[in-house]
Amino acid sequence: LGECLTTRTLTARGETTTLRRKPEEAVRARDALAKAAYAALFDAMVEMINNRLVGEAKPESKFIGLLDVYGFESFAVNTFEQLCINFANEKLQALFTRAVFKETIEAYKQDGIDAAEITFTDNAELLKLIEAPQTGVLSILSEECLVPKGSDGAFCEKVHEKHAKSKLLTRVKGKSASQGFGIAHFAGPVTYSTENWLDKNKDPLSGDLEDLMRFSGNALLAEIFAEPEAAAPAPGRKFKSTAFKGVINTFQSQLKDLVSVLEQSSLHFVRCFKPNDKKVPDLCETEVVARQLHTSGVLDALRVARTGFPDRQPFADFCGTFAALYKGDRDVFDAKPEKERCVLLLKQLEVPADKYRVGKERIFFASGMLSLLREKRVALMASVAILLQAGARGPLSPA
Repeated sequence: LGECLTTRTLTARGETTTLRRKPEEAVRARDALAKAAYAALFDAMVEMINNRLVGEAKPESKFIGLLDVYGFESFAVNTFEQLCINFANEKLQALFTRAVFKETIEAYKQDGIDAAEITFTDNAELLKLIEAPQTGVLSILSEECLVPKGSDGAFCEKVHEKHAKSKLLTRVKGKSASQGFGIAHFAGPVTYSTENWLDKNKDPLSGDLEDLMRFSGNALLAEIFAEPEAAAPAPGRKFKSTAFKGVINTFQSQLKDLVSVLEQSSLHFVRCFKPNDKKVPDLCETEVVARQLHTSGVLDALRVARTGFPDRQPFADFCGTFAALYKGDRDVFDAKPEKERCVLLLKQLEVPADKYRVGKERIFFASGMLSLLREKRVALMASVAILLQAGARGPLSPA
């Protein structure tokens, strides 16, 4: 193990050469091995737990998943790891925005409801800045890793050159264009130092170390580092490309798979906030909580809920639920089309006109209005229950 950490082998034109690593290179190799072992063990544990939980369930069975998102990060010095974490948060924020805002506005448009007064903050341009093919920060990083004499400074300069007119990417005060950049994230601005980004993206876990782990005397290490069996390609397809694939490429692929699963799921969001930055109990700092409410998009969601009509029901469901509240000739009421019945019922219940909108197929209610109507229905059902109880108890009461 010591030899593999302090040396590396290069094979060129059939000849293999052993080179000594510099101390800092040996440290990175050690750290890479620790991270790889941790990641492989974590994946093995997750697979084992999932297999036990699934049991005999069929692959197409429904499931309940819980995603614990690592928070947005901004430190005195931010580097490659922070960009990965913040990029993941940006992708999930986009999912939150789409689920809460865009789908709501699309539902309004489908039913012919005016949604002009509803606006929200979108991070689509920021995602384009980070992940766009060829011009995105991550693509530029991967490209620089392929350059024979690529460097962190050259990578950083290319990022500034590609996005010279961008309002989302800025120069870092007191530093040159080769030392870092700033990004105006959804949650706030962050400055990144680009030192050692190429080395981190190349993942210094050498083939020697991987082979050593595969033939380790420790059965668990040998198992989690075992090379997967190469599957034959499907007819008409070629084997997987052996082109360079950096850490960020793997990260993007995994994140894409995660977002794909989430987009096909019925989502519910739970936002958790730190009461203070000191990590001490029994202390709630208003400014800290307010900052998180703003940066998480919760305030935007509340604003849309108040200005819009978050509750909606198809005409048939509304009539079926609240028709009992109608006071009048039921034969005349039932003879009307569903949409007219809904409007008649709403007017009789004296629901303010600004608290609902009638669409093509559904009724949209302002926040809290549908709950108020349900309370009226429950009150009516309670009064009927009292009458039924009185009728049932009458014959049983003593003369």
